[in-house]
Amino acid sequence: MADLWRLSAVELLAAYASRELSPVEVAEDAFRRIERLNPALRAYLGLNYDDALATAKAAEKLWLQQGETPLLCGVPVSIKDTIEMAGLPTTYGSLAFRNNLQPDSEVARRLHQAGAVILGKTNTPEFALLGETRNRLGDPGANPWNVDHTCGGSSGGAAAAVAAGLGPLAVGTDSGGSVREPAAYCGIFGLKPTYQRIPAVQVWRASPNRSHNGLLTRSVSDAALMMLALAGPDPRDASSLNLPEVDSWASLAYATGSGVSARGLSEVSGARIAVSHNFGHAPALDAEVLAALDEAVRLLTGLGCEVVPSDPPSLEPRDELEPGVWAYSGDHYAAVESMTPGFWEKHADDLTDYIRPVYDTGRRALAWQYRRILRRNQSHLMQVQEWFRPYDFLLAPVASSPAPRLDREPPRLPGQRELGHLVGFNIAQNPAAAVPFGFHSSGLPLSIQIVGKLGDDLGVLRMAAAIEAERPWAGYWPAIAE
Repeated sequence: MADLWRLSAVELLAAYASRELSPVEVAEDAFRRIERLNPALRAYLGLNYDDALATAKAAEKLWLQQGETPLLCGVPVSIKDTIEMAGLPTTYGSLAFRNNLQPDSEVARRLHQAGAVILGKTNTPEFALLGETRNRLGDPGANPWNVDHTCGGSSGGAAAAVAAGLGPLAVGTDSGGSVREPAAYCGIFGLKPTYQRIPAVQVWRASPNRSHNGLLTRSVSDAALMMLALAGPDPRDASSLNLPEVDSWASLAYATGSGVSARGLSEVSGARIAVSHNFGHAPALDAEVLAALDEAVRLLTGLGCEVVPSDPPSLEPRDELEPGVWAYSGDHYAAVESMTPGFWEKHADDLTDYIRPVYDTGRRALAWQYRRILRRNQSHLMQVQEWFRPYDFLLAPVASSPAPRLDREPPRLPGQRELGHLVGFNIAQNPAAAVPFGFHSSGLPLSIQIVGKLGDDLGVLRMAAAIEAERPWAGYWPAIAE
């Protein structure tokens, strides 16, 4: 087991149980790899070295004893630097918060409770508001498959870390594709669960009603294990209390982790799947992205699914309160102002060029206009759920092309962007996953998106597992990882 970094969480747990491996040697190996590869990838913003090794030593003792161990006992994991964790600064990707210390978020608390070894905080654009990983804390995040290309955003550091073997598990957030896009760009599995399936309880909270805590892994079984550790209601998060409990997580994790074939686990014959190439409005697809989607249709049809063309309801193309004022600029500014009164006067000069105009207008965003956006969003949620009635799943692109180059023209401001294939399911709150599906002729990964009915996180995992069984992806590694 010289290449410890290749092992999934499921494989690590099996090796710990058989005493073939120690969590300490796995953690030490992970830190050595981060030290060697992070300068090229900029995946991590901060490392949790002392605490992680202490956790690994405690896990080692537990594995040497008789009895049960916590679910993720000794497994390395990273946390996106918008999710608060005691002991390290949580910067939210901003110079303004470079020394910000907060107590554990509920996500961090649950990871500790599960015995996970938290390696550190992964890179993110400022306040998670860009489709690539750029901020003023250092150089931009790079794609492990080609460091001249972006790893995506805003969970870009998390995706790059998992893709390069700098820890098998990562937690990110997704308010407009921020788990699914970087997962697709980096060739790994990314899951955006149903809204608040993993509750958001922490000090900084922007994009309420559309920001989902999510997961980035190399396999569906690892994602199922993480859901076992992190999913579940919290009384401090009212939105998490109304979700029905899923009583099959354990059987899913057990079946995938014990060698049962994913096809047997995830029999999908008879599922009715809508397929949409551009939602009737999104940018035209790269020819090879389109070919991958069509190939996925053939694969699912061969598995006994009924696949029919249908476009889901669309949002209006501009997410603005008025020209130049992004719809969520006010609630984003409110999040930082609540933490640092007088934020603009104190920190305007610390902000990136792409955040400064958003927060400047956020100071003056009008409540009556924002209420109009909230009404629009609620209407969209209801329309999508009604549209889903005759379907079990939606098959769609994640992005219109592979990962762009880092030297391209900077992305437009959030209020001016096309809504694409992702953000509508943040507004509608459905579970959705980016599933690896081959490679572009450029050598960059390609992915497809599976969207499920509201609350059907388990169904999305089962469908992804069925695809994984037919088109395994976990064994493909970028050259930099080798």
